[in-house]
Amino acid sequence: MKKINQGKYELFTTKQDAIDKFIQMQGLCREEINGYQQIEFYCTAKGKISVTNPPSRHIEHTYSTSLYGEIVEQDGKTYVEYYTVYSRYNNILKIISLVMLITMCVFAIVFAVADLGKKAPYIIFVVCCALSVFQLINTLKEKKNAPRDSKIMVNELEKRVNAVNLWDK
Repeated sequence: MKKINQGKYELFTTKQDAIDKFIQMQGLCREEINGYQQIEFYCTAKGKISVTNPPSRHIEHTYSTSLYGEIVEQDGKTYVEYYTVYSRYNNILKIISLVMLITMCVFAIVFAVADLGKKAPYIIFVVCCALSVFQLINTLKEKKNAPRDSKIMVNELEKRVNAVNLWDK
């Protein structure tokens, strides 16, 4: 994982109170990365924070940019320390998926040539090619957008920090 950004925000409350308030604010964020992909804010009972994609079973819905943080107490003050990372692992999984789609394209061509009267191999070929192109574009675009996505995630964390600091006002 490659660190993109890191920082610290001060909270004007206790650690446990901040954790309780962050837990109440968990859920989908209003902002989206890449213009259409949702992100979600999480906070654990131990004060671990993340802003990342909502859980999904599909590789193509796993983003490579994430924000991680922790609520800490130092010198009698409470802080949220965070960092954003770009994970090459997710893109490796997407490339493996892409290779599998291309392999399916090759098999579809072989079956189309072997069985000239059937239309199904041609349809499979077209679908696999379209999915392959979409997957390739998505993977390349995600790496290019990592700094912008990181900034969006930091802004989401900052909004929540401000909400905690203004909670009782």
